[in-house]
Amino acid sequence: MPTNGSRTPRGRAPRLFRGGAIALVLAGIALGALSLRQDLPACTRTRGVPTQGLYVGAAVGGNDDPAAFEAAVGRLALRRTYWAAQDLEGALVAARSDLQAGRLPWLSFKFPLPWQRMARGDGDEWAKQVAAGVRDLPGPAWVAFHHEPEGDGDVQQWRAAQERVGPILREVAPNAAYTVVLTGWNQFHGPEEFGLDRLWPHTTVDVAGFDVYDEPELAANSARDRMDDYLHRISAWARQANVSWALAETGYDRSAHGPDQGWITWLGDRVRGHGGVGLVYFNSDVNSRLDWRLDQPQELADFATALRDSQRPPASCPSAR
Repeated sequence: MPTNGSRTPRGRAPRLFRGGAIALVLAGIALGALSLRQDLPACTRTRGVPTQGLYVGAAVGGNDDPAAFEAAVGRLALRRTYWAAQDLEGALVAARSDLQAGRLPWLSFKFPLPWQRMARGDGDEWAKQVAAGVRDLPGPAWVAFHHEPEGDGDVQQWRAAQERVGPILREVAPNAAYTVVLTGWNQFHGPEEFGLDRLWPHTTVDVAGFDVYDEPELAANSARDRMDDYLHRISAWARQANVSWALAETGYDRSAHGPDQGWITWLGDRVRGHGGVGLVYFNSDVNSRLDWRLDQPQELADFATALRDSQRPPASCPSAR
């Protein structure tokens, strides 16, 4: 279940910010490694990150079964779920179910220990257990650790913790994409301490996720202009950082769907046009003061149109061990 409260005016219940021969040998090793990598299943080579196109998906309720929602809109390409540190078994069951159904699972875990202890290695065994479980899935998965850290403590300790666990995940689980998920609002409109130049981990990240919502009361300009501003900022930063990016959560206040019935389809086109690899609609009212759920015919039709244009994730395949 999502446990992230709002750190921003974005629709969640607000809370406080808390020499030559050697060269030839090295070249041979490199070519051999490349050959081995090419022999891996496609889902492992890319860690499930599309080289082109956009995965469209959703978070449904509080980790609810998406079957009823899919009956109305079609099969999700990407499904985001949220887990406490001790819920690894449940997370893996959900991920297997998603892969078998043709969805790419995006798992968000909370840490089992405070950030400072995770950063110094006290949580390494837990991180290895997570990575080993993901490695044994029959396909790729995206994994995030403590998404939306803004306001939960010293973000420099959070960054150090990410720098500790990210490499463990990527080394143990070659089918896993290590993802880092932030609020977006804080990075582009919030305090300096949450700027991307301050808190972005200094390690390899496969996908940068941003939880960006649209709320009519935030500004006088149109909903499309507001979101387009985010997409311009995110994509420009991602190109500079050389990292793939996605909207890890997004939502449109249900009161606004009537005046702008094609918003989700438009957003999918814009994220794809800006080079994003994923779009997750937060089809839920969990931990929210606004209602993002899609249950009206025009809302469902809009999402279904965006979903029809989605890239499909790699088929299930044996993970490499």
